[in-house]
Amino acid sequence: MKNRRSAVWLTLVTAMSLAGLAHAAPKGATPQSCNGGTGCPGSTCPTSIAAAQATLPADACPRFGEFQSAVDVFSWNEFIALNWPATTSCTADTTKSILNVKSGNDGPVVWQTLASSDNMFVAPGQSPAAWCTGDALSALFAKRPRLMGTTSKSVSVHNLRALAQAVSQPTGVQAVGGVVTDQSQRWLRYEKLMNQIEYQAVVNNNWYRLSVINGLPSITLPTGSLELKSAWKILSQQEIAGGKYYTTVATVFNTPGPNPAPSPGSNPVTLGLVGLHIIHKTPGQQGFFWSTFEQVDNEKAFFNPNSKAPINTQTATQPTELMQNGTPINAPVQIKRMNKIPADPNLTSYYQKLLAGSVFANYRLISTQWQTGGAPQGTPANVGNIVIETYVQQVSSQGKTRNPATGCLACHINATAANNTTTTDHSFMFLEAQ
Repeated sequence: MKNRRSAVWLTLVTAMSLAGLAHAAPKGATPQSCNGGTGCPGSTCPTSIAAAQATLPADACPRFGEFQSAVDVFSWNEFIALNWPATTSCTADTTKSILNVKSGNDGPVVWQTLASSDNMFVAPGQSPAAWCTGDALSALFAKRPRLMGTTSKSVSVHNLRALAQAVSQPTGVQAVGGVVTDQSQRWLRYEKLMNQIEYQAVVNNNWYRLSVINGLPSITLPTGSLELKSAWKILSQQEIAGGKYYTTVATVFNTPGPNPAPSPGSNPVTLGLVGLHIIHKTPGQQGFFWSTFEQVDNEKAFFNPNSKAPINTQTATQPTELMQNGTPINAPVQIKRMNKIPADPNLTSYYQKLLAGSVFANYRLISTQWQTGGAPQGTPANVGNIVIETYVQQVSSQGKTRNPATGCLACHINATAANNTTTTDHSFMFLEAQ
């Protein structure tokens, strides 16, 4: 009887604790953008943050065609689910809440448990790491510094063109322009990951082997595939104390290549999440949604108003970040947003208020693009994440548009594998196949 009473008491306490984690809907009118869907979970604005939001929405559900508001709500709901605290089984931990995530110490979050491209596209003769394994993941759960590699494949770097592909290039596409040096003269670091659906397809079909891909005209990813790209900035002590960045602690490297040297000076370092791409192939689309988010201070953190340097221009002069005494080598990139953020600011405000208290209230949706488009109000033509697509915002310093459409789809539509011939279903992951 005593044990039964104890069990009932624990159940009540747990339920009360989880109930206390839910935030009610923000005060004020619900934004019009919440009305673009048909009522399915993917395109419905939640009225509170509770355990139900830990489930990744399967699809957006625009009504009467594809409404931008419906897909932007879908993007926010994905953002919440993917940034939910994770279990050691690499699933959402519904005994916890995103509302209690203040930094990386409260993680890892779900997207950090996905399969890294570093562990997928291994050298010939090796096999990808098993799902939900790897040194980086073990370090994250153990709250130990992890290795933030500068390259996911063995390359010999002799010039900046190779550097652009090997160090912190978010896609591996030459047109994207190469490394980004922040205002502290440190490089941004990037990760690329895939969910279990895509991971299983890659492993089962040996698509991680370039020798296999070479025999294929194309690769088609299964419905439900999800890829993610993250951008990280080395934080100052002031930025760490401010608590506005989701963080990770990592050892970073000074040069690319098969045996990179750790960066001299203070290392490991605390990095803050500054950009996040979510790429999801859904059943209703038979194609991808591209959602992109940024930390709210990016425009201030990556731009010095007193600098006379040209904007959005590559500044790296050699494929090394720091001299051996820790002195930075490369000048900062003056990053400036060249296109207005398409996402509805009222929708962003609504979700930020829902997330109040969480570090993720300090992030905002830039926009969503999708493969079949056709929205009554028009798919956003110009979408740019300034820390992931810094050099391809496609607008000159004189304000003239060089290309009529920019953003995820404009770039991903040309995606091929490392052989430059096999088309890869809009995914750049397979550039890393060896």
